[in-house]
Amino acid sequence: MKIVKRILLTLGILIVLLLAAAIIIPVFFKDKIMAVAKEQMNKQLNATADFKDVDISILRSFPRLSVSIKGLSIVGVDAFKGDTLVSAESIDVALDLMKAMNGQYEILNLGLETPRIHAIVLEDGRANWDIAKPSAEPEKPESKESAPFAMKLRKYTIEHAFIDYNDKQGKMHATIYNLDHSGSGDFTSDAFTLSTKTTADAITFINGGVPYLNKVKTSIDLDLGIDNKNSKYTFNTDKIQLNGLKLYTKGWVQMPDTTNMLMDIQFGTPSNDFKDILSLVPGIYTADFKDVKTTGKLALNGFVKGTYNASQLPSYMVNLGIENGSFQYPALPQKVSNIQVKLRVTNPDGVTDHTVVDLSKCHVELGAEPFDLRMLLRNPMTEQWIDAAAKGHVDLGRVSQFVALEAGTKMAGEITADVSVKGSMAQAQKKQLDNIDATGTISVSNVSYASKDYPDGVTISSLLLTFTPKNVTVANLKGQYMKTNFSGGGSVDNLIGYAMNDQTLTGSFNLVADQVDVNKFMGTEPAPAQPAAAAPPATDPFLVPGNLDLQLTTTVGSVKYDNIVLTGVSGGLVIRDQAVTLKDVHGKTLDGEMHMSGSYATKADKKKPDIAFSYNMLAVDIQKTFNAFEVVQKMMPSAKYVSGKVTSNLTMNGKLNGDMSPDINSLSGKGDLMVLGGQMSGFPVTDALAEKLKLTQFKTIALKDMKLFFEFQDGRVTVQPYKMKIGPDIEAEIAGSHGFDQSLKYGANIVVPRTLLGSAGNAMVNNLIGQAASKGIPLTVGDKVNFAVNVTGTVTKPKVETDLKSAANNAVNNVKEEIKKEIEKRVDSVKTVVKDTLKAVKTQAVNDAKEEIKKQLNGQSDKKPEEAVKDAAEKAKKGLKGLFK
Repeated sequence: MKIVKRILLTLGILIVLLLAAAIIIPVFFKDKIMAVAKEQMNKQLNATADFKDVDISILRSFPRLSVSIKGLSIVGVDAFKGDTLVSAESIDVALDLMKAMNGQYEILNLGLETPRIHAIVLEDGRANWDIAKPSAEPEKPESKESAPFAMKLRKYTIEHAFIDYNDKQGKMHATIYNLDHSGSGDFTSDAFTLSTKTTADAITFINGGVPYLNKVKTSIDLDLGIDNKNSKYTFNTDKIQLNGLKLYTKGWVQMPDTTNMLMDIQFGTPSNDFKDILSLVPGIYTADFKDVKTTGKLALNGFVKGTYNASQLPSYMVNLGIENGSFQYPALPQKVSNIQVKLRVTNPDGVTDHTVVDLSKCHVELGAEPFDLRMLLRNPMTEQWIDAAAKGHVDLGRVSQFVALEAGTKMAGEITADVSVKGSMAQAQKKQLDNIDATGTISVSNVSYASKDYPDGVTISSLLLTFTPKNVTVANLKGQYMKTNFSGGGSVDNLIGYAMNDQTLTGSFNLVADQVDVNKFMGTEPAPAQPAAAAPPATDPFLVPGNLDLQLTTTVGSVKYDNIVLTGVSGGLVIRDQAVTLKDVHGKTLDGEMHMSGSYATKADKKKPDIAFSYNMLAVDIQKTFNAFEVVQKMMPSAKYVSGKVTSNLTMNGKLNGDMSPDINSLSGKGDLMVLGGQMSGFPVTDALAEKLKLTQFKTIALKDMKLFFEFQDGRVTVQPYKMKIGPDIEAEIAGSHGFDQSLKYGANIVVPRTLLGSAGNAMVNNLIGQAASKGIPLTVGDKVNFAVNVTGTVTKPKVETDLKSAANNAVNNVKEEIKKEIEKRVDSVKTVVKDTLKAVKTQAVNDAKEEIKKQLNGQSDKKPEEAVKDAAEKAKKGLKGLFK
């Protein structure tokens, strides 16, 4: 009996110890586990990985080990700095505890809650998810003793996910809102069925600027047959729904290696109801869509078959047909009727240029108004041969009688089209117009549009587009946008290539406007005050399109930008190569005149645009200029204490922040200014000097025809020596620098008649003479006293030190020497960069030439020797050109 009691007691103690361990180990060792996990994640990833907490529990899911990672985030570096690849509220993993104790880690369940995934592909093909660091050492074969990691996954779930995929190279963008996805199956088997369920509140898919799906509600139930041995996946389901459109798909996908994907997929719609396809039309699928009355038949089917890899696409076909379609909202008086569509998209071999888009019929009647459209497109990548026509009349004011518009949306006006084009757009680009047939017009009359997103709306009072083989002329343009009344005309080339294939649109325009508020156009108006707890919204700069080459000549009554208003503005504007360039824009502002030129470019840096700017201000008000420009407040803080008029020239380069404000420390340039007339008062520096020298003349200083030159770089402004008179009798020479952070480093040589100093001033001078004599420096003072003044500290809290000027104590020369040394440092730095870059360019050119000669010797090059040398020279020239830019 005693033995039984001992056994029971031992078991009881063991159970208590196990329970205690289950509670204590995750608590006491959690910090160490978190630190090690974060360290290992960041060692393995070219990204910054972090999480807020780890919850390790045995009791919660016994006999499973439950691990939950809270607040995970993975943020990019280098080109993707600041871009969050993945964030998630939690990742839950369940493992078999008993096997984990034996070193066998089997993941049973995996759950991902509220993930936000931002996948980005740059123009050069770099992807932000390619973050795994290459292994420093070759992989060693696992020892027989080590237990393998077993993926015995039975179920996984993704809840409330947001996914954004932005492929800038392929010009493809997809967004999925509130995605729920789950899958279950026996992942340990070589062949099994993975049962999945997927729902999403909205899916948007844009390819080449064309929105194929726009906020489409989606659900998919799919059983996927998985053959792990042959890497083949088969499926057959009719439970796919996009808004009201039901689809079926069947076929298979196989990945025999890491580069090729084989497929044979068929798809279509199991029903033939026109209402199904109507649900995909933006603005049609609303809450009362179920009550819309429809007629008509639908045919939709297609296939994708062949091989997909980096250089090859599979063949495909899509066929869409609508016969005798119509729809009418129950609460609206008119119906859209006689909808006839025949569309066929084919590609026989996967070569993109062999794609044929044939919209042979598209007819619709809005009440009694018919509208017809047809288009045939072949060779979209080379010839871009097109045969298209549009004819009809649309009264936008009657659209609300046919379609239930979103609340706050208003439309009016008429559009009449009768236009056709036939021929090769590639030939049109090359000005080979003999085989191009383009004719017709599109006229717009009193068209207006407003919505809750654009409450100000846009109005086109009149517009006539005339199509010719050469171009499209724009005439009689009159309208209003954001309270700007405008008119003008011009012409554009390659309009069809721009609209259909994202090619460059070229043209020239003359525009006249009464007023322009640039803050509204660029979305930089001050936002309403937000609660203290609310985080400021993220902003992105305005991106200049890369497919525009436009020249504008403008005349504007008034332009408002930030806090300044220009009147009588005229000049030129060029949009080209992802840059906007101002050419000799001039107008009246700040009680004077301004002439300016400059550029704003987003080609090199999308996050922080490059700017180049120059201006010539003539007789502008100093106080108004100071209050209008943040840059002036940083560069010339003393202007706050100066009244009067100034004339100034400036050239500047730098960058803007995401909110379009200047990145102050990136600015560099030079300029000059001349104070035509005014006075300085209340300036802390001169007030401190007045107190130091006991001279009230420094409290208020009259300024007239005072000119100074300055340069700025790395957040600091250097002012060249200049002379000024303080009253009729005091002379000063000043030089130095100040920082955008308001720090001061100035020197001044000031000559004061001794008769102005008074008893307190003369006592100070005698004290300075005595101090110099005690140091063995003999000084004598005549009728005029020469002071050496050094100013440090900040603009609002300056530190002023005075001494008597001598050969060794020349404040201006001392500051000039410091400035000279600083400039020499900058020049040496630039020389080093240029030297290293020239060496790199030369080395690259030599290596390119060597490689080409090697190819020729091996019979692998079609180039002639002189062509190879020429190519190498061209590459070197491009490298040098980039350097000197």
